[in-house]
This record gives sequence, C-alpha cells and structure tokens, in this order.
Amino acid sequence: MKEKKSCMTRLYGGIDIFIERKSVKKIRLKVFPDGVVKLSAPLGVSGEWINDYLNGKTKWIENSLNYFKDVRANELDTIHSGISTRILGRQKRIIVKEGKIYKIEQKEDYVYMQSPAIDDKQALQKQFERWWQKQSKSYFLLVIERLYPIIAKHGINQPALQVRKMKTLWGSCSRKHCKINLNYYLYKASPPCIEYVVLHELTHFIYPKHNKDFYEFLTIHMPDWKERKRILDYEIVKGLKY
Repeated sequence: MKEKKSCMTRLYGGIDIFIERKSVKKIRLKVFPDGVVKLSAPLGVSGEWINDYLNGKTKWIENSLNYFKDVRANELDTIHSGISTRILGRQKRIIVKEGKIYKIEQKEDYVYMQSPAIDDKQALQKQFERWWQKQSKSYFLLVIERLYPIIAKHGINQPALQVRKMKTLWGSCSRKHCKINLNYYLYKASPPCIEYVVLHELTHFIYPKHNKDFYEFLTIHMPDWKERKRILDYEIVKGLKY
C-alpha cells in the first residue's frame, strides 16, 4: 500500500517553501544549504496551522538561509589560493603556491597546495580531488574499523569501502557484496556525523529495512543519532538528505 502524500510549493514572505503532507507524526522544517526550504507535516494538519507555524519560524528560516549564503560565498568552487572548504566540520583556507612537485599538506586551519602547474586550474582541481579522495577514504576506514565490532558479533564480515560522489545519499551499502559506499562530500562533516552514517550503514547488514528493530539497534549503540542526523541535514553542504 502506497503512502498517502500531497505536495505543494508556497511563496511565504518572499521565500519558496516546499510543503509536503504525508503519514508522519510530527511536523519537520528543514532549510538546506542549497537554499531549499522544506516542511513535512501530518496529513491532518490544516493550512491555517501551517501558516501560524511558519510565521513563528520566519526569523529562523531567514537566518539559516543567510548562513548558507555566506558559506557558499566562501566555499570550494574551482581551486585557487584564498578560497575555503570544510574538512571534518571545520572551515579550512586553501593556500596555493608554486613548487617543483605536487604536494598537499593540512595544518591547523589551512590546506597548503604546492604545484608546478599553478596556472592550470584543471590540473589544480584534479590534484586536490585526488588528495581529498585519499584523505577521506583513509579517515572513513578508521571509523569503520572502530565501529565494526558492534556488528562483528552477529557473524558479519567487515565490509569493504568505496568512496564516490553521490547526489542524494550520504551512504549506501550492498549486503550481497559486503560493501559500504560513502559520499565523497561526507568528509566535510564533523566526526560524530560521519560516525552516524557509518553506523547507519553497518546496521543495515543486520536489519536491511528501516524498521523498528533497525532504529532500536541504532539507538542502543548511538543514543544521540537523531541529533547527529539533524546536523547533517541542516549544516553540511550540497543539501544531501539521508
């Protein structure tokens, strides 16, 4: 049986808000980093109640949109000296200098890039992405190794890891191939948020569906997972939803 659902987009105070009524118990309002504002409400909630609710949230919505606008202005687009990106939840300034070899080092709040092709934007981009891929995978593997014992006692082998760019998911898994896929951009998130995504995927090797048993297991081993998920939904770039 398909879930009942109705959707509409409303202009509210000059802001487009995507409103979705569906079979949920609580109302949820999200502002995503790409500027999308989404409200999910139970089917029985009236339009008048929604208006009152949004009226009380107007300032919060505006502040959230302004925050993400400021972040995007300084976010990574194409590599050049002075721009910033987020790594493990912290903003990092990128400094590019000419050198005889290709080299990238991370120190405190800076990422230092050295390249013999400093004027070649494509070469700089590829250099940075190779470094990011390697750094993120190394970090994700450490998190998987640390959390794997939670499911090891259920007779499950430690899954392999693949890091790739995904548009709509922070992570996924294949029980058949014993593999976890993590989003390339997840390396921007804070360590607790990354731990949440990893444990979420590990839990699927025991409980394939998002059912009561799945969430009970997740809650037992990570009681604050909802707060970690909230931070992912509200604060990390790309507007990815999990």
